[in-house]
This record gives sequence, structure tokens and C-alpha cells, in this order.
Amino acid sequence: MEYDIQFPVKGKRLFISNRYLEFSHFGWGNINSQFYGYIKGYKESADTLVEHALASNRIAILDTYIFPVLFLYRQFVELSLKSLYLEYADETMNEKIQTIKQVNHNLVKMWNKLRPTLINASHDKSDKEIIKVVESYIVQYHNFDKSSFKFRYPIDKDNNPLLKGEERIDLVNLKDRMTELDNFFGGVDGQLDYLKECKYEQEQYLREIEAEMKAEYEAEMRAEYEAEMRSNMDW
Repeated sequence: MEYDIQFPVKGKRLFISNRYLEFSHFGWGNINSQFYGYIKGYKESADTLVEHALASNRIAILDTYIFPVLFLYRQFVELSLKSLYLEYADETMNEKIQTIKQVNHNLVKMWNKLRPTLINASHDKSDKEIIKVVESYIVQYHNFDKSSFKFRYPIDKDNNPLLKGEERIDLVNLKDRMTELDNFFGGVDGQLDYLKECKYEQEQYLREIEAEMKAEYEAEMRAEYEAEMRSNMDW
């Protein structure tokens, strides 16, 4: 039996765009749409890997796909937190940029910066309860992989092993919990976007009222001035 084993070919380029439905189109749209693409890509790629690993019934796949799965899910969580914070936190953009730099890949620190925005937007006790549950998920993932390196490399920068011993992770459970987080992030994004739009419309209304009052005041002052001038002329 002959096998068609392919090796690198001289002159071949890695990144090209050729036949339709064989290339990916990215980098379009504003920052929000680009965040969405990254988040969706990481989450759904991890889901696909989990589903393939489970369907394979092969230990070799289950025990190796876990590394990209855990990295991709962590990226999904991190980018979801940062996207919501950048879009809806009541801070200046300079403050937000400094925060992103300071928290780096720390999920708990990023969550702590986003949480006040979520709390302020919550309506009742049930909203606050789900926020607590989500926080527990974030903390668990952070404690599991604090630096975001654990499932990218087997060693740290000093050649120390990042995995301290054998572990077992239920992929079905992990995927279900990540889907719950995805549903939460999507829900609060819609809620915060609505509140942001309402705030903008209210501010726009107040600006219009202020402009009308200013115009009326200026018209009254102008009328008084013209009346005074006419009175002086008559005298």
C-alpha cells in the first residue's frame, strides 16, 4: 500500500486567498464585531474539538485534544470579559486601556473590573445570584490556569513543568459550563447595550431641551434689548 506523504515544497506560500469557500475572510468591521469573531471562533472551535474527541472513542484523542480545548475555552472567557468591559464600563478609554494592561491574562482581576458594571445593571436578587455563580466559574478557571500558559506549554520559562500531576476532566461537563457562560455573556451584552442606548437617548433629549431653553432665553434677551433700544430712540 502506498501512502501519499506530503512534505514542505520550495516556493509555496502559507497564506493565500484562492477559491471561494476555501478561504477565511477576517479583519473587517469595527472593534466590537472583531471581538465577536474572536470570541465565537475560540468557543465554537473548542466545542467542535470536544465533540470530535468524544465521538472518536479514542483515548489518544481524548488525552491530547484537551490541551487546545482548555486553552481555547480560556481565551473565550478572557475575551468575553474584556469585550464587555471595554464596551460598557463607565470609565474613559484611557482608563480602560490601562486596566487591560494591568490585568494582563488574570481572569479574576478582569472580572473584578467588570463586575460593578454588571451589578449596576442588575434588576433583582436573581440577577445578583447568577452574577455570583458566574463569578465562581471565573474563579475556578483562574485557579486552574492562572497565567494562561498551562495548556500552551508543558514547561514555564525556567523549564519547570506546568502540570504538577495527573488530572482527569469531564469534557461534557466542561462544555456545558462554557455554554452557560456564553449564554450569560450574550444576555448581559444585550441588556447593557439596551441600557447604553437608553442613556444616550436620554442625554440627547436633555441636550435638546437645554438647547431649546438657551434659544428661548437668548430670544427673550434680544427682544428686551431691542425694546429698550426703541424706547431710548423714542425719547
